Amino acid sequence: MADTTRVDVITLFTKCSLGELNALCHTIAGNITSRQPLDYNAYSKLWSLEEWWNVTESIHSLLKLSIKNPWTKDEIFEKLGTLPDDYKQTFMEVVSVRREDLRKSLLASTAAISQNVMADFDWQMKLVMSSDKLSSLHSPLLNLDLQVADCNNQNRVVSLELDRTDLKKLIASLEGAGKAVQQLSS
Repeated sequence: MADTTRVDVITLFTKCSLGELNALCHTIAGNITSRQPLDYNAYSKLWSLEEWWNVTESIHSLLKLSIKNPWTKDEIFEKLGTLPDDYKQTFMEVVSVRREDLRKSLLASTAAISQNVMADFDWQMKLVMSSDKLSSLHSPLLNLDLQVADCNNQNRVVSLELDRTDLKKLIASLEGAGKAVQQLSS
């Protein structure tokens, strides 16, 4: 966010009282966690529609970033710049009260990228002794059956036949996904 935009948003924040800012921050936190709608009419006397969008987007971004990057009180105060300390404290209180709800909601929205989940799996190892081109092959193959459930709890089976190189690629991609999930959950 450019410095001139930041100064404008800080000026917009100070147009409302501490109670109004507290209520607005909690409403935006509710919007993030449970899609609670935002009501411009309650704040139409304070801000124009464009100002409202700037204020709500700024608070929305600050709330998400303060949870995504577990900022300390000092870091949040620093991000809020020249905003008066009592406004910073109000924002900090909302973050501390709603931190766990916001974190769970952000994790759930990240996990909901795909509506399909693996429900079960089965595997078999086979040794291919020969093929129509080679009389002596001795190559191991893995038959992997993945039972995938969609959002309606309907299961379908995805069958894979993997040789050594394909299996190594699958394992590497699953390890990468596991590391990404661990980073998000910590």
